Amino acid sequence: MNGRFKNGWHVWGNCDNKDMSETYGALRTLFNPEKNNMLDFQAARKNMVDCQVHTSGVMFPALLEAYKAIPREEFIPAEKKNVAYNDEDIALCDGRYLIEPAVHARMIQALDLTTDHVVLDIGGATGYSAAILSSIVSTVVVLESNQDFIKHATQVWENLGLCNIAAFEGALAKGNDGHAPYDSIIINGAVASVPDEILGQLVPGGRLVCIVKRAGHIMGEATLFERSKAGDIASYPLFDAATPYLQGFEPQPEFRF
Repeated sequence: MNGRFKNGWHVWGNCDNKDMSETYGALRTLFNPEKNNMLDFQAARKNMVDCQVHTSGVMFPALLEAYKAIPREEFIPAEKKNVAYNDEDIALCDGRYLIEPAVHARMIQALDLTTDHVVLDIGGATGYSAAILSSIVSTVVVLESNQDFIKHATQVWENLGLCNIAAFEGALAKGNDGHAPYDSIIINGAVASVPDEILGQLVPGGRLVCIVKRAGHIMGEATLFERSKAGDIASYPLFDAATPYLQGFEPQPEFRF
């Protein structure tokens, strides 16, 4: 694990990237339907990857493997587990959502991640996004405003043996400057705009991805932001998505006389 993340962090376990392939192999064994009576979930997971994620244009092998391995049903309320692998945003609670699988996967692919990257996962909610990222990068820093979500997420990460995720509670729209800079940032929901404070937490050459949605519009646009070595920010539209707003990033009411 990157040295700057060893002290004072809520990091689950001790591992480095060379351990992660073994971890994910173990996950596939752990959720073997013959041993755990989870045939429906495993079949649904495979169908999600084959028919939603892969067919949407996601080709990054490590990312596809992560979606095959991580049990999405563990990150949603018990009463909604039967829709865990539907191609839709899943409502959690308190106005929060788990992003549709294909949209989430395409956003991550756009970041062009490598195994030495440190990623800030904003609005990680119950922890699924971080779990997907964990086998692809060096360290995942999760920023979440809901303490109950953090408690649930950390328990699931620990159960799955994911040991390179650090969770912090804080205001989502401010990012996590205390542990910046980051190679990549993902915002798990739609935003009216990306705060300069968050863009400033990228390394030179770093990337941020989110759904930008104008006020009053149903559809937003997945957008990639890139910080140049000089500190300038460029943005590139990727694809349309109807992702709900993430709390704290909604359009602000216009003041009128």
